[in-house]
Amino acid sequence: MELRQLKYFLSVAEQGSISAASRKLNLAQPAISSAIKKLETELETALFYRQERGVSLTIAGEEFLVHARQILKQTADAQLSMKNLSGLDTGVVEIGVPSMIGSYYFPPILMAFKHQYPGLQLNVIDDGTHNIQQMLLNDEIELGVIADQYLTPELDSGTLVKEEMVVCMAADHPLAQKERIEYKDFLAHELVLFRKGYYHHSLINRISREEKLSPKIAFSSNLLPLIKSIIRQGYGISPMWKVAIQDDDSIVTRRFSKPFYIELSLAWKKDRFLSSANQAFRDFVLANVGS
Repeated sequence: MELRQLKYFLSVAEQGSISAASRKLNLAQPAISSAIKKLETELETALFYRQERGVSLTIAGEEFLVHARQILKQTADAQLSMKNLSGLDTGVVEIGVPSMIGSYYFPPILMAFKHQYPGLQLNVIDDGTHNIQQMLLNDEIELGVIADQYLTPELDSGTLVKEEMVVCMAADHPLAQKERIEYKDFLAHELVLFRKGYYHHSLINRISREEKLSPKIAFSSNLLPLIKSIIRQGYGISPMWKVAIQDDDSIVTRRFSKPFYIELSLAWKKDRFLSSANQAFRDFVLANVGS
């Protein structure tokens, strides 16, 4: 049994057809078909039901899928462990971070870490906390900053910061005259939001259910400068983490009448082997920022 056979088997099982696996792996279909047939011969059992439009796992195939995933994961962990023996002169730190935290909270942390480990490359993935949670669970990334409501039993974490969500608006917006914003007043105005997967939507869904009102979403974008420009010109208001608004943004912020706080944590998957670079970054962040 060879590792490539397991990789081909896993890809076909996940993609649902040999042709789809061929495109995913960038390999010819006959090579994949041949490797799987050889694997079935070695195991003396059929792993797939062949159908006109794709394949499906047999009972034996479903059982073997569990073992194949474990073997490939253990192999990857072993390779990573050996690479870690070379130390921290080279390597890549990869972390998922929400836009607002990534833009205004994380830069000093990243620069301090880079100063201590100049040989390491930093790769920051910008996405919403829900999407980052999914990437962690799917083993697409090793580290991610997520809201505590997205922490699951599969994840370990360390607390980073507790941040308040405030209402952002133009200086001449009608709500700027109020000291605190009621949820119903907030929902009465046109909104500009990040796209789904960002924490904005948890707040919007919560207060919409509470007030039994539908939000008026006028703009959706993941571009923070664009969102700020829309707010500044009075075309919409938005809930944002307070840390994201700077003095030179020319944007007014007001607290909700019922303050809304978000607790953010650095998270990683419990059974995932972290590279030495990511281990170093996790330990650095939690030692200097987390609690």
